[in-house]
Amino acid sequence: MKNSSKSEDLLALLLSGLEVILRPSPSNILRFFDPWDDPDRLRRQLWLLERSKLVEKQGHGPASSIHLTAGGRMAARGGVDAVRRWQRAWDGKWRLLLFDLPARNQQLRLRWWRWLRSQRFGFLQLSVWVTPDPVGEARLPLRSLTLTPESLTVMESTPVAPDADADIVQAAWDFQLINRRYQAAIDFMQEGLALTGRTDAKRTQLRRWLAAERETWLEAVSLDPFLPEALLPADYLGRHAWAKREATFAGLWRT
Repeated sequence: MKNSSKSEDLLALLLSGLEVILRPSPSNILRFFDPWDDPDRLRRQLWLLERSKLVEKQGHGPASSIHLTAGGRMAARGGVDAVRRWQRAWDGKWRLLLFDLPARNQQLRLRWWRWLRSQRFGFLQLSVWVTPDPVGEARLPLRSLTLTPESLTVMESTPVAPDADADIVQAAWDFQLINRRYQAAIDFMQEGLALTGRTDAKRTQLRRWLAAERETWLEAVSLDPFLPEALLPADYLGRHAWAKREATFAGLWRT
C-alpha cells in the first residue's frame, strides 16, 4: 500500500471493529501495520485524522484510546449516510438539468460532468442529467464553475405513459454494473470472515484485507446514486451489501 492511503487504512481499522478489542491505543493501532511501515509517519496520520475531527483521542499517555467521530465513521463508510438517503422522502418529481456549454471549453465541460457525478446525478444524454432531489440555485456550482444561468436550465417533470419512473432509473444509472460491484464487495467480506477464522492469520494480513476491501467498497458506492426507497430496482444489492458489511465489521474481531 502506498503511504498516501494510510489515513484511509486507519479509518478502516477503526470502523472494522478495532474499537471492540481491549483498547484501541495508538501503540496497538500501530502494531497492526507491517514492521517496515514508518511508525512516525503513521503517528502523523493519526494526528492528521484527529486534527480533521475524523478521530478523537480519549485519555492521555499509555491509557489513551482513539475512536471514530461521526464524521470519521461516515468517511470510512464511503462518505455517505446510505440509510438516511434510502429513507428520504420523494415528492414524485424528477429534476432535469439541461445545459449548453461551449464545445471548445472542454475543461469546463469536464469539471461540470465531474460535479454531476459527485452529486450522483443520472446520465440521460450528454447534456441532460437527472436527479430525484430538489435542485435550487444554492446547490448549483454556477459561480465556482463560471457557468451563466442562460447556459443551464432546470426543469421538474414526471414521465408520461408508456414510460415510468423505473424506466428513468434504468436509463440514467447502470444498475447492472452497480450490482456487480456490490457483489464483489460481498464476496470480499466473505473472504475477510474466512481469514479471521484462521488460527494462523496475522494482523498484517487482516490489515491488507481491510485496505483491499475498502477499495472494493468505494468502487461500489462511487457509482450508487442511493435513490429513495420507492425508486430502487427490485434486484438492487446495495442494501444487502450495506447490511452485510456492517455485520461483518461488527463480528470481525469476535470470530
